[in-house]
Amino acid sequence: MIRNIVFDMGNVLLTYTPQNYIKTFVEDETIAAAVLKELFYSKEWQALDEGAITEENAIEQVCQRIPQHAEYVKKAMAGWHSDLTPIPGMLEIVKRLKDKNYKIYLLSNASLRFFEYKDMIEMFHYFDGLMVSAEEKLVKPNRAIFDCICDRYSLKSEECMFIDDLQENIDGAINAGFQGHLFLGARELSEYLEKQEIL
Repeated sequence: MIRNIVFDMGNVLLTYTPQNYIKTFVEDETIAAAVLKELFYSKEWQALDEGAITEENAIEQVCQRIPQHAEYVKKAMAGWHSDLTPIPGMLEIVKRLKDKNYKIYLLSNASLRFFEYKDMIEMFHYFDGLMVSAEEKLVKPNRAIFDCICDRYSLKSEECMFIDDLQENIDGAINAGFQGHLFLGARELSEYLEKQEIL
């Protein structure tokens, strides 16, 4: 029996579209593409999620590669989280799950910046626990992070359903004994949970 619903964050609960965010303050497409590639799609960004590097060090390393765009790199790093907005319908699903007495948890590959903006996101107020990769120095789909959230909150993996937009992360959860569901949108998720008699 499923008692716990564990959510990924980016593009499940909140939109994460750096390609759109960049365009809000960079008009030149060449510069936008460079910052997108060298910052958001970089090894440094992954290292931030792993908790292996500071934002200051990440900026320094990226700016060494594209010094001519340093101004935009710094601006992008400073404000990227402002582009995170709730996906329509997800707050309602979270509230319905709480009304049904399910425990709700977050398990996300995210940097320590998360702790600066989490309180501004209403839906997180309904969560029973929050775990991000940078704090644990573990990332999905590594089984260890799924074991970690179970240990932290005294969960049984067979009682957990994990929802993510990446199949590799779903596979990692299943390997750890969770049920998994690939996120295809709030409407599809609502219909799936109703079919499973969770909602």
